[in-house]
Order: sequence, then structure tokens, then C-alpha cells
Amino acid sequence: MSDSPAPLLRVDALAVRYHATRDVLQDVSFTVEAGDTLGICGESGSGKSTLVRSLLGLLPAGRGEIRWHGRAMARFGRADWARLRRGAQPVFQDPLASLDPRMRIAAILAEPLEVHRRDLDRAAREARAAAQLERVGLDAGVLGRYPHELSGGQCQRVCIARAMIQQPEVLVCDEPVSALDVSIQAQIIGLLERLQRDAGTTLIFVSHNLAVIRRLCRRIIVMRQGRIVEEGRATEVLAAPRHEYTKELVAAVPALPRRGYGVSTSSTHSPAGPTTIPARRPS
Repeated sequence: MSDSPAPLLRVDALAVRYHATRDVLQDVSFTVEAGDTLGICGESGSGKSTLVRSLLGLLPAGRGEIRWHGRAMARFGRADWARLRRGAQPVFQDPLASLDPRMRIAAILAEPLEVHRRDLDRAAREARAAAQLERVGLDAGVLGRYPHELSGGQCQRVCIARAMIQQPEVLVCDEPVSALDVSIQAQIIGLLERLQRDAGTTLIFVSHNLAVIRRLCRRIIVMRQGRIVEEGRATEVLAAPRHEYTKELVAAVPALPRRGYGVSTSSTHSPAGPTTIPARRPS
């Protein structure tokens, strides 16, 4: 019997059904180790968002099993759910819709700490909020503003700051840049890469943009019609796809050269203009 620790996340034969007649996810199985970076790609309707919402406990599994740290989600107690809520933080596609329009940014950032870190007083929470804003490239002057007073890129930075303020084990990003302008996408992707590298946070990144996945992720899952059709190291799968559907996805990209393309990650404050995504260095 192996004494090796359980992976951070294990999914076995997962199926999710929205209606009585159709499974949106079918027989989905994979593992994620601590510190890994996993990209999930596929066309619209392939089940990507349904999968990540199931991983976060926002949708119930119809069949199969999801395990966090070796413990089945179906048997979670209150303490297990509290740990998951602290340890697995989402960043969704529409940043403005993810923020309460009635709350100032200071209150939005402090709210997770009020729930999960009751040992911190108000001054400590405010200090953490200001420090986290600085980490994502925003100054403390943003704290007194409302979401509608910020740009889309600034709102997404606030969403990332809110997710990272509790130092989560895993950051689950569901198309976090698709609603942003291309130049802003470059800045957010560079920010995510830097945060993941510096904090060692596990990253699960959903996107239809293969260049972004190639840049950010070591491993890739390709989904079609609710099933995984191919998985492996991102650089290998995208360079030499085996499944016909993956070949179609790669062929549909205007260019996917060996050196990558799409955004520059040299600075989170890079100006608008033509940019490129260099390929992730082999790890």
C-alpha cells in the first residue's frame, strides 16, 4: 500500500446533468497536484464552466466523485466546506458582475477576512486589503471607490486581489480575460503568472485561447461535448495533438508558433499596443 499523499484534487468518472435527458459532463477523470497549473480548453458548450463550478461545489455531481485532499466532496461536513471556501478561490469571466455594486472596494476585499479571519481587527484587514491591491498593481486610492468607477481591467484586478487575500491553495479562473480588451488581457495574464510563480498557488485556468493556456499552464485538458478527449503536457499536446478535435482547435488558431503569441508578461503596467506571448519555459 502506497504512503504517498493524496493529490490536491482528484476527479473520478464525474457526470453532471442539468436536465433529465442529457449529461453536460460525462465520465470526466483527472488529478491536480499541489502547485500544478492546469489548463482546460474547448469550444463553447464543451462543459468547461460546468466542470469548474462542480469542483467548487456550486453544482452537484450526478455521478462519480470529486475529492479534495483525499476526502470526497459528497461527504463534506461544515469544517470541510469552510476549508474549501478558504482554499479554492474563483475568478470569473465578467469582473463587474462579480463585484457587489453597493460596496466600496475596501469592503469587498475585507469581506472574506471578516468571514474566515475573525482574529484580525479592522486595521489589520484594511492593511491587508491595501497590500493586496498593491500586489495586483492598484494603489490604495482605489479602496474608497465603487466597482462602477473602475475599468474592466481594474475590476478584474480587484477580483484577483479578493481571491488571493486569503492565500488560497488553488485559484480557479473561468475565462478571466475573455471579456477584456486585448491589451488589458496582456496585463492580467502577466499578473496571474507572477502571482502563481511567487505564491506557488495551484492554478486551474479555463480558456478557449490556446496561446494563453500554453503560456500559463504546464498541463492541459481538452474537452468536447462534456468529455475529456485529450490531456497531457500543454507544450506537447499543442505541438503534436493526437485527437482530431484537438487538431481542429490548433488549426483554427491564426498562428501558434513555437515561441507563442498573444500577450507580453513583462509588466503588469504595459501600455496598449502590439504584444506577444512567449511560450512557457519547460519545467
